[in-house]
Amino acid sequence: MKVCSAYKANRMLRRLIYIGCLGLIVGIAGVLSLQYRIAIGPVVLALTVVPLLGMFFARRSFKGAIPDLIFGAIDTGILAVAALCGGFFYGVAGAIAGGVVGDALTDGIAGFFEGSIAKWLRGKGIEESREPVTTSLGKMAGCLFGSGAILSVALIFGIRPEFA
Repeated sequence: MKVCSAYKANRMLRRLIYIGCLGLIVGIAGVLSLQYRIAIGPVVLALTVVPLLGMFFARRSFKGAIPDLIFGAIDTGILAVAALCGGFFYGVAGAIAGGVVGDALTDGIAGFFEGSIAKWLRGKGIEESREPVTTSLGKMAGCLFGSGAILSVALIFGIRPEFA
């Protein structure tokens, strides 16, 4: 009995390290983008490939991650709009407040769509995944895509974050 639970704990730790390493790559790329004053929107949008490649190498189903991808894109896409508006009108404090309040609101909105899409997929015979690697990488990819798209569109319209 102890061998089985130790094996499961070790397996979960390896998955956590895998997700953490991919997150570290995304985080470092984001910080470097800011450090070198590179437009963050296109960088974040391009970073979407990191968790998608992570899913591919972990042999996880992209179809099973559709609800997580949708959740992340809606959640963080709307959050980016709230943070941009808050920052535009009230500076750093506004961006933080916009992000925090926006996150709470968008979790509810995106969760509704995530649940609806998961139900629709099950109705079509596609079993969406609720296992740690697929769920976390799906949400990470969706968040990067949603916020990267919003920030890239903002850049096209001349809305560019100021650097200190």
